[in-house]
Amino acid sequence: MESTTTLTNSRSQSQDSAAKRRQRRLRWGIAITLWVAGLILLAVTSVLTHNHPGPWPGEVAFSQAVQHLHYWPWIPPLLDFIGTFNNPTPTGIILGILFVGMIMLGWYRQAIFFALTVGIGNFLDTLIGDYVVRPRPSPALVHVDVPLKYNSFPSGHCCHMVLFYGFLLYLSFSKPVRQWRYRWVLIPLQVFAVLNMLLMGYSRIYQGEHWLSDVLAGYLSGALWLALFICLYQLTAHIVERRRAKLSGHATQK
Repeated sequence: MESTTTLTNSRSQSQDSAAKRRQRRLRWGIAITLWVAGLILLAVTSVLTHNHPGPWPGEVAFSQAVQHLHYWPWIPPLLDFIGTFNNPTPTGIILGILFVGMIMLGWYRQAIFFALTVGIGNFLDTLIGDYVVRPRPSPALVHVDVPLKYNSFPSGHCCHMVLFYGFLLYLSFSKPVRQWRYRWVLIPLQVFAVLNMLLMGYSRIYQGEHWLSDVLAGYLSGALWLALFICLYQLTAHIVERRRAKLSGHATQK
């Protein structure tokens, strides 16, 4: 009787394990399909913009509408602050501080992947911009705060925001942080990160530094590289956990 019960439980566990594996493969299949579709979309729009760099239909009107809206007095300084705060120099300093902080906390893998995500993701985005070489919005068409020449597509600021704040948000919802007693302290920082990502694209158009398609492509580029490195991070964590479990099993047998 006991052997029959044990056999039944074993079969049930085996079926549950097989079902979980099928669900995992399905999720990975959907994720890979969406990622490849996004990469193809980015590649196609990059080629089209390279061949036709001028403003696309409706982009001039959209930028003019954004710039001529009647804003509350505190909104334009906020948009200017977001653009300045997330320029390369201040974000580089913040990146260094966060990297050192993670190392001091013993989050070595998190720190390494955070740096790789931001560094390599921005590098890939720059390569796309160097290929497209789209001119920046012309002061003859829209108001331009700081005249710049090239690499308007995709928006580097938008890509960087998704990479930088996106990976930090991912870590803030990971298991070690969720189990932290004072995790509620991070809520204002999470809100700040989301607002930075959302308002950055609007800020680029408001300041006349990018067209709408530049902003959307920047968000897409950042999302693609962010998703790639999060998957690599999860894969690395899974390999490390399996290795630790195997070593623990060997130690127990001895």
